[in-house]
Amino acid sequence: MFVEQVKPKDFDCGYNLDRMIASLPRIEDEDERIEYAERAVGLIKQSHPNWVDENNESPEAWEHFFELADYDPNEYGIYNPFEE
Repeated sequence: MFVEQVKPKDFDCGYNLDRMIASLPRIEDEDERIEYAERAVGLIKQSHPNWVDENNESPEAWEHFFELADYDPNEYGIYNPFEE
C-alpha cells in the first residue's frame, strides 16, 4: 500500500535528484533528455557549490551524475562534457 522508502543516494540533493536521473531513459526525445540531464547536474551544482568553479563549470557534478545513474547515460546520448 505504501511506497517503499529508501535513503536518497545524495542526501544534499534528496529524492528528487534520484527520481530525475531514474526518469531520463524514459524521455524519448534526445534533445529533451539531454536538457533534463543538464537540469539534474544543475541541481547537483546548487547542492554542492564547492564543486563549482568561477566559470560556473563543475566536472565533479558531472562525475557525480554518472555515479548516481543506475545505467550508462552514454547509451542515452548523455555525455560528460569534461571527459575526453
